[in-house]
Parts: sequence; structure tokens; C-alpha cells
Amino acid sequence: MVYLRISSPSKEQIEEVASILLTHQLILDVNIKPNIERWNNGPDGQIHKSSIFLLTGKTRANLFPEIEELLRERFKEDMPELYSIPIIHMDWEQAEQLKNGMKKRKLKEVLA
Repeated sequence: MVYLRISSPSKEQIEEVASILLTHQLILDVNIKPNIERWNNGPDGQIHKSSIFLLTGKTRANLFPEIEELLRERFKEDMPELYSIPIIHMDWEQAEQLKNGMKKRKLKEVLA
């Protein structure tokens, strides 16, 4: 199980990502946090501030490649930032909900 994090400066893109993932049953639920302040070092050596939208949610680790491929196909050069964080511990009932509420994949699909 992983905690999926996807960020973009575009609210519309994050909402579209949420719809895609939920429609394809690739994520159990989504949380969208608007106006997250992001700071980074710019090429000019100055600190730059920007605002992003952050989508988070729980999914199964074996679905990550499919999520990445689906989003790459849809967004091409405008790919949102995408990564996952392993879930080490989780309430057993919630883990079962995650296991049973997600897209079922055949072993052949996993090994392909």
C-alpha cells in the first residue's frame, strides 16, 4: 500500500487527475488541498515561491506503474509531479477496505 502524492499548479489538472484515478478504480479516495505554498531555489540562486494544488490518496503499490502510464498518456509534456510514499502501518479494517475497494488485477497483468 502506498500514499500517492500528485501536485500541479493547475486546479483543473488536479481535478481531472482525481476523476481519472477514481473512474479507473486506481485509488481508494482522494484529498485535494488547494493553495499549498511551495518554495524552491531558482536558477538565479533566489528563492522562488509558487502555489500548487496537492492531490493525495491511498492505493496499492502494484497499481503505480498503471497510474503513471495513464497520466503520461493524458498529460504528455505537462505531466504533474507524481510519487508515492510506502504505508508501513495501517488499521486492519482500513487496509481491507483498500484491498477490496480497488481495481482487481489478474496475476498475468501484474507480471506483464
